[in-house]
Amino acid sequence: MVTSPSTEITESDQRLPSGQWSGFYLESHQPKRGWMHVYMQFRDGKIAGEGTDYVGPWTIRGVYDLYTSRAQWTKQYVGKHQVVYEGAITEHGIQGEWNIRGWLNGLFHIWPRQRHDLEMLYLSDEQEGHPPTMLAGTVPIPPSDAL
Repeated sequence: MVTSPSTEITESDQRLPSGQWSGFYLESHQPKRGWMHVYMQFRDGKIAGEGTDYVGPWTIRGVYDLYTSRAQWTKQYVGKHQVVYEGAITEHGIQGEWNIRGWLNGLFHIWPRQRHDLEMLYLSDEQEGHPPTMLAGTVPIPPSDAL
C-alpha cells in the first residue's frame, strides 16, 4: 500500500503531483483505449503507486529523472504478469511506451487527475468513434536512452 502524500514529503516539480492520476494505454489487438486509474507518489527520484484497469489491480515501482524528464516503472498485476513503462515527463503528464517481455508493446499517456481537459479530449475522441490514438495537442515522445 502506498502512503498518503499528506504524511510524506513528495516531489515539488509541478509536473509530478503525488495523488490520483488517470490515463490509458493502447493495444494493437483492442479496439478501444485501456483506461486506467492510479494513485502515484513521486519522491526523491522514486515512483510508487497502485491502480486498476480492465486486466485487474496492480502496483507500480520505478524511477524518474527531472534532468532528463524521463520516467520508468514496472506495473505488477496482482498474481499476473508485469508491464514495463517508460516515458517523457511533460506538462501534459507522462507519455511513452509500455512493453511486456519484448513481445507485446504499445503507447500510453497518463496525467494528474486534475487535468480534466485531457480526459475530456480523449473521451470526446472515443465518443466520435475514432480509432484510439494519441491526440493532437499532446507532445511527442523523446528518445528512450535518456534514463
